[in-house]
Amino acid sequence: MTPRLARRAGAAALAVALAASPALAWESQTTHAGLAEQAALASHLHARLRGLGFTRGLYEPLTMPPADAPELIAALRRLDPAGGFVPDNRGRQYALSWLAAGAALADAPFAANHFFDPTTGKGWQRPGVGLVDSVEESVVERLGRASIPDRGVPAPDWVVAKDNPLGLDGFLDQYAKAVRASTPGERSRHMAGALVAAGAILHVLADMGSPSHVRGDTAAHFDPVGRGRDDLGSRFERIAALAWGRLGVPAPSRVVTRPTLRAFFTGPGTGTGAEVGLADATAGRWFSPHTLPRPMRITAAVGRTQVTPQLVRPKPAPPARLNLMAASQEQGATLDDADGTCLSRYRVAHGLLTWWLDDDCLLEQAAAILPEVASFEAGLLEFLFRGELNVQVNGGDVAVSAATPLGAGDVEILAEDSRGVRTPVATVKSQAATTGAALARAAAPAGAVRLIALFRGADAAGEPVIAVGAADRK
Repeated sequence: MTPRLARRAGAAALAVALAASPALAWESQTTHAGLAEQAALASHLHARLRGLGFTRGLYEPLTMPPADAPELIAALRRLDPAGGFVPDNRGRQYALSWLAAGAALADAPFAANHFFDPTTGKGWQRPGVGLVDSVEESVVERLGRASIPDRGVPAPDWVVAKDNPLGLDGFLDQYAKAVRASTPGERSRHMAGALVAAGAILHVLADMGSPSHVRGDTAAHFDPVGRGRDDLGSRFERIAALAWGRLGVPAPSRVVTRPTLRAFFTGPGTGTGAEVGLADATAGRWFSPHTLPRPMRITAAVGRTQVTPQLVRPKPAPPARLNLMAASQEQGATLDDADGTCLSRYRVAHGLLTWWLDDDCLLEQAAAILPEVASFEAGLLEFLFRGELNVQVNGGDVAVSAATPLGAGDVEILAEDSRGVRTPVATVKSQAATTGAALARAAAPAGAVRLIALFRGADAAGEPVIAVGAADRK
């Protein structure tokens, strides 16, 4: 069996499974959780957590007492307990599970804020009833039309929005507290909170890898994905969940680097496309169900010349010369990209050229897209935990310097005793500093076994950052 026939056989099996349940996005408890876990394993988060004092890294048990975060714990307990990201009755689970938990719960109730069209700068816009064939008035009413927002906050703006409880501000606040809090229990609680926020941010970025999220195609999320009249959602995203589940999500092909948080989502690139954001890369390479080329009448004259497809968006651009003879057969023809991945099917019947995406085509696309999404997620996770400081203890003094270029901010020095209790020693305002530049100095208290430095401010690019360093007292 050829690879393409094998993929088609797999897609046929998926089509049967699709009838069982709906798909409304990258599935949170499978695809999103799996992507976050793959990103964590590819990043340096394990080493960073160990350096922060969580000696088991990604496998450190962290406890968030239910009484401290009742709404969060209640939301997590509504997830499938077999998924491994629902804490026990004490509110305890591994660090990696807290990250996956943030990715799993980020949709509710904010899914409309996970869309971004880089060509317009707009986010979610409710599809107009009557304008989209797949959305009927009665169906939208049954789903609760009033609950479907007219507009959403564009995804790159949502991750930094002040009213986003799981956005950048929440991450930075919890991360700083996970370093400066007095007791190990408090630091454990706050690190769990920081990882939940980081997972939610990764979730929003991952949605930029789904073509319908970045091509203004909100109508695709009302397509039939099952036999029930209300089984609606993105067929592409549901196929990804069925094909890879959670543990089978592909690993990153690389770790993407970008200078700013927003650049992971969108950016103009450098001409080679190396620096574009995930939304730009996805929008320019893939069709979505309702942004395929429009149907076109093929006349005898046109058939003897080059065909210019009637595009809804400039990219991807099909070649001018299509295989109209193959397209006249019942199964139609396939438009592949340069890597041999199916972009679309097309067919000529009764003189009309039409385009569509079938399940095996979508399966090929998902196989190409998921490793790229995981690569961006791994890079964003590195970005969130990127800040580092050098700490040196010489006799009775502790000196702090910049391990990477930093902007202005505050440097706090903390002393940790043999019980693991941390107390503030000094806080110093610092100006922009190059790598190796001195930031702060203080006397190390008697009884301190470890000295920790915490910087909160901006990096050299003006992006908010938490930077941390520590050294044992010998």
